[in-house]
Amino acid sequence: MSAGRTRFVYALRALGRRAGRAVSVGLALALVTASVCATQLLGRSLAAEARAGDDALPDLVVQRLVGGRPALVDPAEVSSLASRPGVRSVRPRVFGYLYLAAIEANLTVVALDPSTPPDGLGLVGRLPRAPRELVLGPAAAERLGVRLGDRVAMPAAEGFASFRVVGLFPAGSSLRTADLALVPADDARALLGIPDGRATDVAVEVVDPDEIRPVADELRRALPGARVLTRPDVTRLHALTFGARSGLATASLLPAVLCLLLLAWERLTGLDVRERREIAVLKALGWSTADVLVVRAVESATVAFVGTSVGFVLGYVYVFGAGAPLLADALFGWSRLVPTFALVPHVSPLDYLSALGLVSVPFVATSVVPAYLAANADPMHVWRHT
Repeated sequence: MSAGRTRFVYALRALGRRAGRAVSVGLALALVTASVCATQLLGRSLAAEARAGDDALPDLVVQRLVGGRPALVDPAEVSSLASRPGVRSVRPRVFGYLYLAAIEANLTVVALDPSTPPDGLGLVGRLPRAPRELVLGPAAAERLGVRLGDRVAMPAAEGFASFRVVGLFPAGSSLRTADLALVPADDARALLGIPDGRATDVAVEVVDPDEIRPVADELRRALPGARVLTRPDVTRLHALTFGARSGLATASLLPAVLCLLLLAWERLTGLDVRERREIAVLKALGWSTADVLVVRAVESATVAFVGTSVGFVLGYVYVFGAGAPLLADALFGWSRLVPTFALVPHVSPLDYLSALGLVSVPFVATSVVPAYLAANADPMHVWRHT
């Protein structure tokens, strides 16, 4: 048997002799890895889902600010921009939040724009074609307990208005439509109390994407009190939002990370009497310090590799198999109407390698240090004093 194979076999047998400790350490590593990986995998999956809808965003959004907060816009202020070369369209948009006391939640009421219907969402039913018709998102429909053809009472400026449900968005679009109520423009104004001639904001489309920045700069000069958002800005905001939420969720796992650090510290402080005697015997039999370190590294690497791998699989199953209960609520950002949809995995080999580097490398390093100190001690001195 070669020397390398001998060291490897000895390391595995040593793990078998200390199976209880190896299993407990591996489980601790698996739990910490599963917690951290689940947060990161969920954040990446949600960010990817958000990016999938970025193509439907307008090139520019013009908002009016009063006291630092969004206010109603007069579309006439930017209507002249439609004649600018390179601008395809200028569309005022009407939307806002409507509180429903029956479900203690807000609906996002959006006025239907016939020029830009919500295509590609797999609508069940049809879009509103007459007054007092609406399309509901899946979470809102579930909380209200309505189906196609049912009627829903919505609070308006002058009492309640009865709407007929003519369409439902599928669960697969829940990230974007969970709390959505799509209604005709006049009904949206009545529900939200927005007068004619005013809009929530103005969407601007340009012909050439390279013209987005110049047109945005022109709008900022023409409307000093307005806020102009570009599609790249909103896309970046989506990524930062989910990144920040996943970062906060990861920070909440600090106690688990501290437990891992305490475990590593315990490994660093030294070996027990039996392990020191075992190393002394190996040294007396002619093993070099490098041989002892290789054995210790193989033991620790095996435990860390198995624990990290199990933890990564557990995190994956928790997110994409179970739907990340509890954790998903923290990252979605909905207060009441939480979207429910099948998360699509967005995982690369780099995610697994990062988990290995985060857990395995520090653990192996902290376990090799005490073995190095014990291997450099005089074997007879170890036996006399242990």
